[in-house]
Amino acid sequence: MHSIALSIPSRAEAVRLACLAIRGLLQGVKLDDEEKYHVELAVSEAATNSMRHAYGGEPEHEIGLQVSIDPERLIVEVSDTGRSLDPCLLKCACLPSEADVREGAGGRGLYLIREVMDDVRVERVDGRNVLRMTKSHKGLK
Repeated sequence: MHSIALSIPSRAEAVRLACLAIRGLLQGVKLDDEEKYHVELAVSEAATNSMRHAYGGEPEHEIGLQVSIDPERLIVEVSDTGRSLDPCLLKCACLPSEADVREGAGGRGLYLIREVMDDVRVERVDGRNVLRMTKSHKGLK
């Protein structure tokens, strides 16, 4: 299994750079363009959730990103040391109402992550919140 780990500050521009790194890593994996977009979207949503919710929007906290690639699946872990995500929120995530969308309340991130990835789990490991997202693929290039 191949693996790479990054640590980024909890700032929007760092999340964008992490997504560019993911895009580069995905070039070596046999996924179609839509699946690659889905993985990048999931990483962006997960890191943004860490920034906004775990750290309350405070900059300069650490967000961890680990990507592991084996011959059949891609595993992406986004981690932080902020407020924990209630596992029920992940399990029960659904699209927000139209009224919430119009008011800019957000709330689509966990739903989108669950929809575009094959498996999504959250756990607490060594004092860190870890969101583990898995996507099957057709091999390495």
